[in-house]
Amino acid sequence: MLTNNQLIAAVAALPTSSLTGLAFRVIFVRYLDTALSSIGSVLGGRYNPPQAFQALYLTEESVTALLEVEALFKTGSKLRSIPKSPLIVLSIYYQLNAVIDITNFDNQQALATNLQELTGNWRLMNALGQIAPTQILGEAAYNLQTIEALKVPSARDPNSYNLIVFPDRLSANSSLRVYDDSGTINAQLP
Repeated sequence: MLTNNQLIAAVAALPTSSLTGLAFRVIFVRYLDTALSSIGSVLGGRYNPPQAFQALYLTEESVTALLEVEALFKTGSKLRSIPKSPLIVLSIYYQLNAVIDITNFDNQQALATNLQELTGNWRLMNALGQIAPTQILGEAAYNLQTIEALKVPSARDPNSYNLIVFPDRLSANSSLRVYDDSGTINAQLP
């Protein structure tokens, strides 16, 4: 991955697009009242360094969301579950107006990165006191202040993608809304 000013310039030069659709998020049931909160991400995530900024992690498929939070694991051709505190899968309608598509091979080349680097073990790097390349990329996009989200390859499902949304960067025309026809959850951003 490019570094420092080269990375910032490359990210700024990438095209943005609008995306509308349905994404998924898994949360512990105990956080139901704060369904779209991203405060927990301040501890760090694949695309946001610890203590830097908040990021809301969404994914294209509900099963991928469960894989991402390690509630499910793939073993050969089977999915296996493990015991966890109660979880809920949220369906989230989104309208985002400034998204950079990092799943795009040309965009990966412009950043001098690849699928291995984008899906590699960021936790190990953080444990060694290093900031992962994906965290540096996320921070560069966030600091541009006009990027609302990154569309990135899923580390857990090679056929799916994730959306990394920067909640405090959403424009007036962008939104996230939990779908719940029962009326139990009334969560939306902004």
